[in-house]
Amino acid sequence: MTRLSEGTKAFWRPPTGEPGSAGSGDAGAGRFSRRALLGPGLGILAALLWLSGLHPVAPAQLGSLGLITALSPALLLSYVVLLTAVVAELMRRRPRPKLLTAFTTLGVVLVYGLQPASEQTARLSVSWLHAGFAQYIADNGHALQGYDARFSWPGFFALIGFLTKASGQPDATPLLQWAPVVLAGLGTLGMRALAVVVLGPGRPAWLATWLFLLAQWTEQDYFSPQSTTFVIMLAAVAVTARYLTRPPLAASGRAGPRRRLPPVNRPRDRLIAETLVVLFALALAPSHQLTPYVLGGLLLLMVFTGRLWPGWLPWLVLVPALVWFSLGAKDFWQGRLSMVVGDIGNISSSLDQGISGRFVGDADRTTILLIRVGITGAIGILGLIGWWIRRRRGSRSWALPLLALAPFGLVALQSYGGEVFVRCYLFALPFAAILGATALESLLGTPSAPGAMRATSLSRRSSARSPRRTARARAALVCAVLAIVALATITARGGNDAYTSFSRSDLAAMRTAYLLARPGQTISGLTSEALPFGYGEIGVVEQTSIESNCAGFKDVTECVLAAAPTYFIVTPSQQNYGQIFYGQRPGWAGRLVADLVASGAYRVVFDQGGSQVLQQTING
Repeated sequence: MTRLSEGTKAFWRPPTGEPGSAGSGDAGAGRFSRRALLGPGLGILAALLWLSGLHPVAPAQLGSLGLITALSPALLLSYVVLLTAVVAELMRRRPRPKLLTAFTTLGVVLVYGLQPASEQTARLSVSWLHAGFAQYIADNGHALQGYDARFSWPGFFALIGFLTKASGQPDATPLLQWAPVVLAGLGTLGMRALAVVVLGPGRPAWLATWLFLLAQWTEQDYFSPQSTTFVIMLAAVAVTARYLTRPPLAASGRAGPRRRLPPVNRPRDRLIAETLVVLFALALAPSHQLTPYVLGGLLLLMVFTGRLWPGWLPWLVLVPALVWFSLGAKDFWQGRLSMVVGDIGNISSSLDQGISGRFVGDADRTTILLIRVGITGAIGILGLIGWWIRRRRGSRSWALPLLALAPFGLVALQSYGGEVFVRCYLFALPFAAILGATALESLLGTPSAPGAMRATSLSRRSSARSPRRTARARAALVCAVLAIVALATITARGGNDAYTSFSRSDLAAMRTAYLLARPGQTISGLTSEALPFGYGEIGVVEQTSIESNCAGFKDVTECVLAAAPTYFIVTPSQQNYGQIFYGQRPGWAGRLVADLVASGAYRVVFDQGGSQVLQQTING
């Protein structure tokens, strides 16, 4: 007889003659067919609801709560329907992996494809700036030193520049809009691989994957080095956990750093895995400032908890990052080393910039921030419950909870421009989702076999109703938890869209300014966050914002006249930004344009869809 693997044994069952099995009667087969079609039917219904509820959204239509206010009830219902299909499938005795894979793919599109499908162009000014960085390297063959710190880690930009040049594309801007779907999909695939390694291929791994998919509110999946290096980091951790750890990360066995055991696999497999992890480290080192050190720290933690067999591997992962920082990023830290090491141990600075410093703006924006905090807290609570359940089941391993907590140690090292807590949550999420899946799996309970509730007598039928109702109630509760997380994440991800999303008119205004500007001239806007700045003419024209020199956006006209940019751009997104963060009244940007024109210093050279370009007059 063919030997079955442990994962196969967990799911394989011989035919029993119960409803839904090969030996069932016609009536049982009919019932099985109807139940088997429930999941696919709900998945198709979710897709149809989402498509029917989708409609174009422009920044001018949005308020402080962002995209959620413009979404139709049918579209919002689609998420609940899809999650119902997922939970219903997981409640089956033998969930169908291919169907769950299809559901997960659909979930990635529905969550991460919402903004690309409903908004006119790619959002987030920083994604446009990254396209400009890649284009500069493609055109000049090198990074622009002294321009931006990110140019000191040009790996991602160099790769994109090479690909656009090799494919004959003028630039990378066509990649921007749908990049979140691709990158989030790869991240979800990496999470699935890690979850299967840690939890096995069954129901807990699917729940962990879905928690990761639904709780990623950070928006670190846009066209950026961070998103790509995060995927690489997940791949490195999954390979390590699969081939280089013993006991496994979720195992109950105890181990110490001095009595580690080699994994139960071939030395050749371990060598290939070690080589892959080192190659991943080499790709991370010149591409991102933070991710390679996080990977090295996670691997060190696996060594200290006695899980990782090759104790030298974390150090070899850290060497490329340290070498690149010392040599490749010299332009960044020379003369500014105090900025790099000055935050070490300064937790209050990280707290001020990462939490209190972000709670600015009107009441609706505060609501969005509180939703993000709520999602973070919910995942943390689920992870804590999952850890407690594992302890009750006899697991004394601290590996998973420590891996989930370790990224928050970054708070003591760097404020990271006020984004440190966002990055901490991002790096902790895979491990927190694995622990949280244990809590949800325990809540679902053990799925009953098909037909297990059948009873011939009336009394036995009555006694079967209670367990069946309990199972349905548990499934409904898990579905409700996932639906709340999903809708909260959709709200949080679109919370800034009133000023971080752009229209075609905004791009046309930016393009006009690039065409008109001459080398050395200045293109400016009210704020760089609300403009697709930097996707062209990097190093040729100066591109600035007046926000830092115009405290509270008071006397904006005087601020613009004092800065005297050659070209000044005004868009609906910037008007929304002023209203949300500085309490400006509706229509204030229009009045600013009128005042600048009335002053004689500027004239309007472009006006389309509320987006305007003002050019400095000769007299100005």
